Amino acid sequence: KKMTRTGKTNEASCLTTATKTQNQQNSKGLHRLFLQERSRLHHSTIFQLMLLFATLGFFAAIFSQILQRDCNIKLSFDQGIMNNTIVSTGLSTTTMNPILDLDLDGRSSPAPSVGQCDASLELELPDLDPLTAFSISIPIEHKDMNESTSVLLSGEPYGNDTLVQQIEQFEGGEEDVTESDYQLLKRVTTNVGEYNPLDHERPERFIPVLEALGINDNDKDEHGHRRDSLPIAYAVDAYADVKSNSAIFQFLEESDNDNRIAVKSNLALKNFLQIHAQGIIVRNNPGTLSATSQKKFDDMLRELSDAGLMIMTHPDVMSTLGAKDSLVKIKHLKCGLQDTYVYYDPEEFKEGFRKSIAFQPRVMKQNRGSQGEGIWIVKLRDGQYCDTFGECMVSLDTELELVEAWDNHVEYHTVGEFIEFCVHGRTQYSGEWTSTGEGRYFDGGLIAGSMMVDQRFLPRITEGEVRCLFVGSELVEIVHKKPKEGGLSATLASGAIYTKYEPGDPKFASLVEHLKQDVPRIMDSFDMADRPLPLLWTADYIYGETDDELYVGEINCSCPGITQQLEIVDIIAKVALETVFPEHSLSFSAE
Repeated sequence: KKMTRTGKTNEASCLTTATKTQNQQNSKGLHRLFLQERSRLHHSTIFQLMLLFATLGFFAAIFSQILQRDCNIKLSFDQGIMNNTIVSTGLSTTTMNPILDLDLDGRSSPAPSVGQCDASLELELPDLDPLTAFSISIPIEHKDMNESTSVLLSGEPYGNDTLVQQIEQFEGGEEDVTESDYQLLKRVTTNVGEYNPLDHERPERFIPVLEALGINDNDKDEHGHRRDSLPIAYAVDAYADVKSNSAIFQFLEESDNDNRIAVKSNLALKNFLQIHAQGIIVRNNPGTLSATSQKKFDDMLRELSDAGLMIMTHPDVMSTLGAKDSLVKIKHLKCGLQDTYVYYDPEEFKEGFRKSIAFQPRVMKQNRGSQGEGIWIVKLRDGQYCDTFGECMVSLDTELELVEAWDNHVEYHTVGEFIEFCVHGRTQYSGEWTSTGEGRYFDGGLIAGSMMVDQRFLPRITEGEVRCLFVGSELVEIVHKKPKEGGLSATLASGAIYTKYEPGDPKFASLVEHLKQDVPRIMDSFDMADRPLPLLWTADYIYGETDDELYVGEINCSCPGITQQLEIVDIIAKVALETVFPEHSLSFSAE
């Protein structure tokens, strides 16, 4: 029995050992199967997830395209300072559901939602002076609806930090004046007296003065204004007992690399003037702005004129009366010369000039010159002229004597060389020129105002020019500009001497009598009978054969300076008020 139990025990022990071994082998096999199955499931899950994400991405792209047709979000930020961080500018995006995250020194400010669209932007820019106000505008345009909505974030300096003042939402188009606009306008507005146009509702009579800040501000004083702007504005603001107000605004140059603030400031200025002003006195000297910005300035004035404001002086009036071909348009008046011609292209010039110079000495004037540059007194060197106009035409090798009005210097060239210089400038065919000018008076064509005027030379130019200064139709001053001894030019740069006379001086009685006949007909001569005369303008007269004959050589209404005639600002204010409010003209005159 003992052996039997021992044998059974050994047998059970062997069976147990075998079972354990078999179980271990089975367990290892199951483990291998588990690992294999887990690996297979893992790869299958990754594939399924990848397929799922690809599908979601596809539908998200489609959904995004659908939303793009409903809401085109443009993020446009003015340059400003936020906690030593400059706000980036000119950003734009079209997005489905972004979040605006402005990092304010560790704090974030989400943009308010407009409809179903938010806006997003991250700020990351260098350290700058934090003591600067900022204004951020986020315009949102709906393509399918005629609507425009904006979100405004603005702030003011606060110690060494910037305090966010407000986040507000407003609606409207270009013509609205927003809180952001008022912030921009503070930088370009100068108050007159106690009146602040940015803190008041539209006054009964508001005629501001409009200047420009540009690439050339030589006409400005230490305060950044033209020297005659403040006196004119004060005269309007305090004219007699009439309740009228004025201020000075400045249009900004837009040609700089980072011009977004200037663009938004100018737009805000246009919107403000359209709502609050009834008229504008323009004091922008030619050359202050670049050509591009000058065009925008003129276009703004045209838009304001179309909206009902009286622009003094309208840019179309300035360009038309100030162009040299104005002398052709007034040749039928008492002050005009019948034998005055204009050439708008080189071929007309080549033929017309060779006829006119064959008959008598001429004055050839480019349209874009100033202070006598490009204005030539031309004579045949041998002095042999035809008896009647058109009888003959000079050859290209005929020699000329040329005097430039800018500085009275003399040059000698052939007709061919003079034509070459006027058309193409300095070339191998134009000869050697000592003029500081470059010629090329027809560059850009008529669209650029290129032309040459051909006028009879009046020998008594040696006695000088008589400049008449007008405010509207009123003659306020006469100045005799006498060239220096032996000279022909009457510019200050050439050494001319200026002598002032009162309008009633007997020496110029004939001139004043002619003006009474001519001035009421001037605007009609330019097909502008519906527009008033320029607010401030000059006409330069030259003596004919007798003292009773005086002929206009130039009209200037761009921006004549009156720093030496500030006593006339009250007349300017009176004429401006009468022009803008004609129904009250008698009361203005009486007061």
